[in-house]
Amino acid sequence: MTGKSSKNSASGPVRAVFDPVAASADMGLTLEEFAPLLPKAATEIRLRLDAVRQGVADDDLRAVTLNSHTAKSIAATLGAEATRQAALDLELCARSGDRASCPRLLAELEEHAAALLGALDKA
Repeated sequence: MTGKSSKNSASGPVRAVFDPVAASADMGLTLEEFAPLLPKAATEIRLRLDAVRQGVADDDLRAVTLNSHTAKSIAATLGAEATRQAALDLELCARSGDRASCPRLLAELEEHAAALLGALDKA
C-alpha cells in the first residue's frame, strides 16, 4: 500500500489512487487495523458499480443516485479522490434528472474505480 504522491517531471505530480496512510489516520486506525477493511471496500465498490450500471440501463435515476452516493462515500473513506469525484459527478447528474449525461459519467466512474480496485486488490 502506498499512499504517497510521486513527482513525474514531464507532466507534473502523479497522485496515488488512494491514500491508506491518510485514510487510516482519519479513522484513528493503524495501517494494520485499516488493511482488513480494504477487501470489504473493494467488494462493496464492485456491488455499487453493478447497481449503478443496472440503474443506468433501466433508466432508474433513483438507483443511480443512491448507488453512486454510496460509492462516493466508500471512495472518500479510502482517500480515493478521483473515484470520489467521479461518483459525486454521477450522483449529482442523476439527482438533477440529466439522463443523457449518466452514461458518460458512468464511464468516467468505471475508469477511476478500475484503477482503485486494481490498487485495492494489490494491497
